[in-house]
Amino acid sequence: MTEAQPTSADPGRWIRFALVMLPVGTILLGIASFGIWQWKKDQAADRSFKYALALRRQISPESIERYAGIVRTALGKADRDLSIPGYLESTMGAENMGYTVRRGRFGSEKSVIDAELTGVKRPLEVVMVLALYGGTEPQENTVQAIAESLAVAHELTGEKVVRSLRFAFIPDTPEALKQLKDGLQRDGERLMHLLVLGGPEVAGIEGISRALDTTAKGTRVLSLPATKTTQETVQSAHQLKAMLLEAAEIP
Repeated sequence: MTEAQPTSADPGRWIRFALVMLPVGTILLGIASFGIWQWKKDQAADRSFKYALALRRQISPESIERYAGIVRTALGKADRDLSIPGYLESTMGAENMGYTVRRGRFGSEKSVIDAELTGVKRPLEVVMVLALYGGTEPQENTVQAIAESLAVAHELTGEKVVRSLRFAFIPDTPEALKQLKDGLQRDGERLMHLLVLGGPEVAGIEGISRALDTTAKGTRVLSLPATKTTQETVQSAHQLKAMLLEAAEIP
């Protein structure tokens, strides 16, 4: 009796299996890798959010007076174009307020400083608080405007918003406004709301609007009245906070 010969493996079957399963495995691996990456990203964002919340401080007369005192001294220095950006950068940075501060240098020693709460749904739509500084002597409306912006930023650190909420500080020059405009264009952002602190005159607001091309872009521009005392600034800061949260929207 002749023994049955074992059936040889069909190489075509294994080729077909490989052609079907390898792409599927690659897709599944890609999905899993993306899921792990997103989970790590969410974990990091959650840690940053909790850290920023721990740094949050309420608007208070004491904080306004502290900020105003330092700003007043810095503005009175001959190197104000260096001391003011340096102070803002350190005060709003990761260790003090939890923001990532951007500093754009231009000219010989001038800088544009900004820090933001990045929008969670529409990050390219920007709500901006703008404080300008300059002159040879510190003006109290400028001092209070910067102090107000810092106090509001400190109370809002860690807040989640739909649109990006940005605090910007620039020298009161056409070149600084151009830097601001160029930055928005470079990043493909649309300036939705612009709130200018310090109560600039009508001519000043018109100059800012022309420089940033706000009419053509449909930007809503508001000039907030200047404040001269700590109590006035505290009241204005609470109003500013409410306006910002309405414009940037809470998800």
